[in-house]
Amino acid sequence: MANDNFEKRMEFLKKSYERVPSSFDPDEVFRKIDEEKVPQPTIQKSSKGEIRQRITVWAVSLASVFMIGLIGAGLVFDQKQKSEEEIIQSPIKDEFIENLLKRYEEEREKRREMLKLDEVFFKHYASYADSTMDLLKNESYLDMVREGTEKTPLEEIYNRAIEELKLPSEMMKDLKENSLQKDERGSIIFLGDYRRKVKVLIEIYDQILKENKEAVDAYEVDPPIDKAEIMMLSSDSFPEQLQNIIETMRDQSIRLYQEKYSGEIRTRYYNLNLPNDLLTKLHDHTQAYIMMMEDEPYMYGPILQYPLHEIVYKLGRMEQTLINVEYEDSSLYPVLESYYLIIFNDLVKGSEYTKIFDEEGVLLPDYQDVWRGMAANGDVSPLSYVMQPIVKEMEASGWRESKSWDSLSNDALKDAIVLSREGQLEYYMYGERPDFKSETIQFPNESFWNEVQGLYADFQEAYDKSILQGISPIHVLGVFNYANEMDDPETMYHLLSESATYDNFGTIELDDYVKNWRKGFSHFRNATEVRFDQNTVYRSQHKFHSHLSFTGSDREVQMIFNEEGIWEVYSGYMETLPSYQMSPERGFKDILDFGEYTYRAVNMPDYDMKYLNGVSALDMVGAYFYSLSRGNYEVQYKLFFQGNGSEAVDMETYLENPEKYSQSPPYEDGMYKRASFQGLEQDENGNWPGVATLTVDTELYPDLPSELKFHMIWTEDGWRVKFNPFEQ
Repeated sequence: MANDNFEKRMEFLKKSYERVPSSFDPDEVFRKIDEEKVPQPTIQKSSKGEIRQRITVWAVSLASVFMIGLIGAGLVFDQKQKSEEEIIQSPIKDEFIENLLKRYEEEREKRREMLKLDEVFFKHYASYADSTMDLLKNESYLDMVREGTEKTPLEEIYNRAIEELKLPSEMMKDLKENSLQKDERGSIIFLGDYRRKVKVLIEIYDQILKENKEAVDAYEVDPPIDKAEIMMLSSDSFPEQLQNIIETMRDQSIRLYQEKYSGEIRTRYYNLNLPNDLLTKLHDHTQAYIMMMEDEPYMYGPILQYPLHEIVYKLGRMEQTLINVEYEDSSLYPVLESYYLIIFNDLVKGSEYTKIFDEEGVLLPDYQDVWRGMAANGDVSPLSYVMQPIVKEMEASGWRESKSWDSLSNDALKDAIVLSREGQLEYYMYGERPDFKSETIQFPNESFWNEVQGLYADFQEAYDKSILQGISPIHVLGVFNYANEMDDPETMYHLLSESATYDNFGTIELDDYVKNWRKGFSHFRNATEVRFDQNTVYRSQHKFHSHLSFTGSDREVQMIFNEEGIWEVYSGYMETLPSYQMSPERGFKDILDFGEYTYRAVNMPDYDMKYLNGVSALDMVGAYFYSLSRGNYEVQYKLFFQGNGSEAVDMETYLENPEKYSQSPPYEDGMYKRASFQGLEQDENGNWPGVATLTVDTELYPDLPSELKFHMIWTEDGWRVKFNPFEQ
């Protein structure tokens, strides 16, 4: 058994070595060591009791080499460390160095106990930190400090070692307290360190599982049950070493899982709180790095581990990170890029294990959908750049052949990533980008509307859009709104973008648009300024999208710049005039029930009455009568119309004798059975009135007419009750 474990640990050591980046040059490192007279560690022949120590020889040596390589440039701390100016230089005294080493050993032992690992395995985890502290034992390095050629304070080296020693769980605690959401570089450095520590722990845990394979294999559960999950809940039944890691791995966001094909029990990263723990604390550009930690490995050997629709989504997220991150690090970026290219190649070229064509040479339907999805992955993206010509040619041939697919090189997608990062991909896909100019127009503006009327007259003659070539989007929207004022839906129809003339049932023909048209409020209503910002323009294949912003009114209007270089109105939606608003008859109890919600909102301290903008007229009726039933005349008063032409007295006067003003007839429960509502045309005061028709329960109130008219007025903040609402 001892020999078996030795072989397993040597295999473990070999895997650790394979994690070293290919750019690592041992000869160069040892040359630097010789120059600085740093003695190379000698590996003594181990006795049987010392076999466990051999697993960490390479890890410690590598980490030492890594630190020596940092000497020339100095140690760079992250944003959580004090700046050099804040650190007091300590004299190079033996007792000072010994104190640092002692403190480090205490911190080190604390982490070892938290992980419940023996020294051999923990030494593998702590190799980076140990090597950092080894600088304080290196006389050549200390001589450099004394001579002033190395200016890094020793206290700073100690602090760096403690950071390297911290467990993933401790790093997450620090992140929660110090968000890096606005710091891309800091986020990437954090993720690189965090992922490295998690991966080291996974390797340690997997090695311990191998050493306890007999116990793991002997643990049996019924086939439908997840063996790994049950093992996580049954740690007491295992050997102490295995029991310890099962008890502690969850704290480090690691858990057991059963491999899909081999059935082997192994460990992997697992974090149920990933969105809150990482996604909300790190920069948006790092999202694919975060997903990679939980998703990898993406392939089991040559076989993709995720369903096609999932892997395409993940591929798109990878691409967003690869093209957007400004800090191209040496640990995360190359790994993500490698996954991205491997997955793409498997999806597009297939392999011995991934068959993408049927026996007749037709691309399988699932892959047709996948390819279409990649071709539509953003309008200016590496995936769409590579896949759009392939999909176009494939569709033309019945999904059998494509010259672009035949000539697709292994570097095509990687080259597209480079073009995207350099800001050149849009040019390669679509040519030169139009030179959009920002514009701001102040209102009221008689000159603007005169120009709009002239454009309207010219365009109306033949609906020739070339007339609008070179016209700003603000003026085009002005023509659309002027046509609305002129009750001219036909002109409005011809100013809409093509996408606006489609619905779920197909193309909206002109006759149908005119037939169903309703006059709306002008987009320019109450606006003091309208702005077009060239920086808001984004591409959608051969078209561009943007919006106009209105100051003085909370609205934006979407516009499209078409392939002919003409601005069009993206949507024909306009806020409906109050006169078109109506509500069919509803039970009055139902109206009161809904009105209670509005009443409770208005009754809250400092409630902003603007929030009632979306409340229906009948629900306002319900709130009015519900406030009466509660005897809350202050809420009732707040529901009154206070604008131009209002006869409302001030609140203080009203509250002194509310019965004098509020009701005719006085309201009683059960008085009304049903109610309906209809908006009316604008009145002479410029207000938009409306009438709720209340159906009286004449069996209970025979002296009242069968219907009573309850008058209301529309405002920018929604419907309000007319003061003395039963009077015309």
